[in-house]
Amino acid sequence: MLDFTNPWVLALLPLAALPLLRRPADSLPFSYVAWLPYDRVGRVVRMLWQVLAIGAIAAVVVGLAGPGSPNLQRRVSGTGGEILILMDRSASMDAELGRGLAKPLDATGSESKKQVAARALATFVAQRPNDSFAFMLFGLQPMLAVPFTRDHAIVDAAMQATQIGRGMPDTRLDAGLVAAVQLFDRRARIGGRAIVLVSDGGARLDSAVRERIRDALAQDGVAMYFVYLRSGVYSPDLSDATARLDSSAEADLHRFFQSLPTPYHLFQAKDAAQMAQAMNEIGRRENRQSIIVERLPRQDRSRACFAVALVCCAVLLGLGSVQKRSWA
Repeated sequence: MLDFTNPWVLALLPLAALPLLRRPADSLPFSYVAWLPYDRVGRVVRMLWQVLAIGAIAAVVVGLAGPGSPNLQRRVSGTGGEILILMDRSASMDAELGRGLAKPLDATGSESKKQVAARALATFVAQRPNDSFAFMLFGLQPMLAVPFTRDHAIVDAAMQATQIGRGMPDTRLDAGLVAAVQLFDRRARIGGRAIVLVSDGGARLDSAVRERIRDALAQDGVAMYFVYLRSGVYSPDLSDATARLDSSAEADLHRFFQSLPTPYHLFQAKDAAQMAQAMNEIGRRENRQSIIVERLPRQDRSRACFAVALVCCAVLLGLGSVQKRSWA
């Protein structure tokens, strides 16, 4: 299917019939026409000249009209799916990974939690070319930085932007989780779905929020991955057997995630190596086959028309160079 950006130019198409008109310059004077031999090659060349001239004019007119193909789609199959990265951007993420909140970065080249997380996430995105990613931050309020897209350069730029400025003074994880699960609503399923929560803390969710998150995850079939950045002795070990009796917000959130009807996995990181290992394991688990129907932008076809006109003109020049102009 074709459309035109300047359809009014097509009104000039009748000009393509001009080569059919006989020109006086095409006739050669001769004393007695009956003496001329039958020129089969000449007739073929003349017909070819007319066809090429008509094609050149028509191609130029159509090219100026701006032809194009809209609403194209491309099916991409491979290992991948839809992954939403939900990253904590509170002030505690500015502290050094593995230390308590009271110990800020020193001058020894230490990295903050946000720096370690952003680097590991960027590597994770780069290793999954077939995935559709969304990137959301949360603090006082959830902020959707990038909706679902397969343009990974945009996702990388958004993650790099998290290194600018200070974090927000509060962590509204409940609002962040609700906004995250809503992104999957009314989306056609193309493969695996997952939310990767990267945070150094937890939250106590009320019963209404819990039910809303649980129902949305079950309806959309979304797996949950919790990458918990620990801060030394200030952060509980959620993998410990006593975590089920822990009264901290992190342990309470972990127990809620364990009760979800969809798959859930916990990863704890106290340094950059553990963070990288966590992302590698998530990548290993999210390896289901998927088929993605990707919408393409309008494809401009005017260049092909101009290329046809150029070829026709080149052949016409070649024919003109061997044409007999006079018997003298």
